[in-house]
Amino acid sequence: MKYINILKKLNRVLIVTTIVMYLTIYLGLLVQVILGAYQLLIAFVLLFFIKNFSKKSKNKLMIYWLVVLLYGMVWIIDMDVNLGGYLGVILYIILPMIIALYFSYFLESLRIKNK
Repeated sequence: MKYINILKKLNRVLIVTTIVMYLTIYLGLLVQVILGAYQLLIAFVLLFFIKNFSKKSKNKLMIYWLVVLLYGMVWIIDMDVNLGGYLGVILYIILPMIIALYFSYFLESLRIKNK
C-alpha cells in the first residue's frame, strides 16, 4: 500500500491532538472518539489487503481486532454495571489510548515492511 505513510501521519496527528486535548479532559474524550473511529476504519480497510502482509503483520492486525472486540464487550458490560471512579478512568481513558498506541505501532511496522 503506497498510502500507508499518509495514514500513519494522520494517525500521529490524531494521537498527539488527543493527548494535548486531555489537558481539558472533556475535549480529550471527544477527540479520542474521532481517533478511535479513524483507527477502526483504517483497520477495517486493511483487512481487505491482509493477503499482502507478512505473517507477523497479519498476526498484529488480528491481535488488534481481538483486543478491540474484547474492549467492546467490556464496554457493553459496563453499561449495566456502571463502573465509576478509577475503574471508569481506566476503562474510558487509559485502555483506549493503549489500544490506539498499539495500532500506531502496527501502522509503523506495516509502513516499514512495505517500503
